[in-house]
Amino acid sequence: MAKHFKKDGVLQQGSRFDAAARPGREAGEPGPSRPGREAGEPTAAQMPQDNPYVPHTQDNPYAAGPASGAVGVTPERAGKAGAGRGGAGQGVPGAARKRHRRVPVVAVVLVVLAVLVGAGALLYLNPPIYRVSVNGVEHMIHTGMTLQDLVDEGWATPAAGDLIAVDGSVAQEGGGDKFEANLNGTVTSDPATTVPRHSTVEFSDGNDVDEDYTETTEAIAHGEGGQDVSSPATYYAGPIHVLSDGQDGEQVTKTGKVSGKTVTEVTKQPVDSGYSAYSVNTNGDKVIALTFDDGPWPTTTSEILDVLKENDAHATFFEIGNQVAENADVVKRIAAEGNQIGSHTWDHASGSGQGVNLTFMTADEQRDEVTKGFSAIEDVLGTSVPHVLRAPGGNYYGSLVENLKDLVDVEVGWNVDTEDWRRPGADKIAEAIMSAQPGNVVLMHDGGGDRSQTVEALKIALPKLKAEGYSFVTIDELMSTYGSSGSGSN
Repeated sequence: MAKHFKKDGVLQQGSRFDAAARPGREAGEPGPSRPGREAGEPTAAQMPQDNPYVPHTQDNPYAAGPASGAVGVTPERAGKAGAGRGGAGQGVPGAARKRHRRVPVVAVVLVVLAVLVGAGALLYLNPPIYRVSVNGVEHMIHTGMTLQDLVDEGWATPAAGDLIAVDGSVAQEGGGDKFEANLNGTVTSDPATTVPRHSTVEFSDGNDVDEDYTETTEAIAHGEGGQDVSSPATYYAGPIHVLSDGQDGEQVTKTGKVSGKTVTEVTKQPVDSGYSAYSVNTNGDKVIALTFDDGPWPTTTSEILDVLKENDAHATFFEIGNQVAENADVVKRIAAEGNQIGSHTWDHASGSGQGVNLTFMTADEQRDEVTKGFSAIEDVLGTSVPHVLRAPGGNYYGSLVENLKDLVDVEVGWNVDTEDWRRPGADKIAEAIMSAQPGNVVLMHDGGGDRSQTVEALKIALPKLKAEGYSFVTIDELMSTYGSSGSGSN
């Protein structure tokens, strides 16, 4: 609708700012042309006006065309108006309203069905309640129930084990495992173990448990002096002969955290300074050290190795040095199969030793006899070996012991002499072998003559001893496992 105002007492139509608010154009000056109006066409202010106080007659806007007094809209403008407002007739009274999109009902139904199927599958695979077997009886349990829960339900009544003190007494009754359970083939004592569906559980009484303890270690001082080496009799005080500067032992004391009781165990025996001859104490373990002298021998040594291998046995071979190089393959096999090689001197104390006694030799001859014997073995094997010696005839006493101190780690005698060198028959030799006690060293021969009886005796004795629980070890294994000194039968 056109606006009216007074100017110089005369009522005017149009905006009062037509002239004043538009710089660069005087009042009444034609303005820029507008689309749809030709240049020079009178403006609204220049057109004759009706009385503003007389109501204008307004044509029906919904009629087919513009009525008198209505603003004319060209088809071009109508199109622009429609396009600029998002659709034909938008914003015009009576025009059709915008339609809203509706989510298809089928899609909603499918989503709901998918959720229901997923939830059903989850419940099927992980049901909140399921059946299990406890000691042969079926029960329904909830998800997450543990072995302890089954016991708490009263479905099994196992007795708890005891807590055992360090000295073997009972420190606390029922202080051990609460129970032992076989859960689907897996044995456990953990009460917090969860029980899955379809499980089979078999409960049994709990195991005893050792108490925790603190541990202290103390040294055991070695003694001084040692044994008399001047007499051959000392040699037979035990098969292990060592001249030592002395070595402290060790003991461990355990104190129970619950019982407060203590026990002390010697873990390493002390070695007195000086000369010691002793037997190894295996604390009852059925262990025997088999030893063989005077090899290597072309046939017999290999036959003995075959018997040892068949019985999972190891042994120590004291070889004569001047026979080693010509039987190198046999010597290498001895070492390769887990046996130990020691020296029986270079030529069994021939010459001034009269083939049997190192003490008959001069000090230099003694050292040369021992040095060459070990060198022959190490040359064939290509590596050093522990200097474990067996003196010919068991003659290891007097000044000889001190003279060879830096060349010999240990000299080895025997507890059991089979006297197989006398060829008393296979049965007699086998009987002697089977007389050995735990920790004993047994003397036999693989060389120096026909040793077929010794081979047959081993075939008789070893299977029987093995059936009794005995095992057969090297000298190094015997000493490293059961300490460097001890006491036992001779």
